[in-house]
Amino acid sequence: MAKHRLPPLSSLRAFEAAARRSSFKAAAEELFVTPTAISHQIKQLETHLGLRVLDRTPRAVSLTVEGRVLYEATASGFAGIARAMAQLRPRQEPAMLTLSSTTAFLSHWMVPRLAELRRLLPDIDLRLHASDAIVALRSGGVDAAIRYGKGPFAEVASIPLRDDVFGPVCSPVLGLAALEDLRRTTLIHIDGRQVPVPVPDWPRWCAEAGLRDMDTQAGLRFPDSMLAVQAAIAGHGVAIVSRVLVADALDTGLLVAPFAPVLRGETYHFACAPDIEKRQDIVALRAWFLSVMAGRPPHQAA
Repeated sequence: MAKHRLPPLSSLRAFEAAARRSSFKAAAEELFVTPTAISHQIKQLETHLGLRVLDRTPRAVSLTVEGRVLYEATASGFAGIARAMAQLRPRQEPAMLTLSSTTAFLSHWMVPRLAELRRLLPDIDLRLHASDAIVALRSGGVDAAIRYGKGPFAEVASIPLRDDVFGPVCSPVLGLAALEDLRRTTLIHIDGRQVPVPVPDWPRWCAEAGLRDMDTQAGLRFPDSMLAVQAAIAGHGVAIVSRVLVADALDTGLLVAPFAPVLRGETYHFACAPDIEKRQDIVALRAWFLSVMAGRPPHQAA
């Protein structure tokens, strides 16, 4: 009887993920454990079976002949469980959907639209995950993300939503009307901005606008766009920011965009884990983003 005893399910799950991803590290990220934990589970499985199922190299892992037999069985088994869960899910409470994006996007763009989203998609239990680093997408963890860049992105299913532009914005109380007014106005800088490339900063914008002999290094400095936008709304100066992120502030008159030109940014994309690309809540959320973000072009200077 002992010979027919199944190995621990956790070791089979670790093996299936490592074999499918050809990497302990990638499997660990998918299962929210450490690579050491994956290695321990594989050793436990091989001890239980009395044979090797994976060959390790510094760059990757590969299946042994015996491992390939086991992988075909585990892959089929876990796929069957996933299909069964998909059939049962409509009878349960709405599945939680976790959406990740940058703190700036969630704060400036997403949060003001949550009431509208809940009204139109009441069956989606949406949770927001803020991270300025790219988060790996997988089922059961972070399901989808709004990503910013050129795209396409590796190991995800993505679709472009909206191109972005950057330009100066400020409070209307500053009364800026002509380019020369910038010489008497405080410039607001955002340090550490990494995208887009080239960075949409004051030296680049002034060169584009033909504003010469301008001290483009003086002014206030902030570590992120959220603080810079708040400073601009408060009337502390002029900031070069994403027109997508400040669309609501421009609509309500908290900010104005007094000057051309604008600088080209990157593109916002909706991305999700490939295995859930056709899941009903993912399809509905993606359609909502496409509708809302494509509904109007980024604000241009008045």
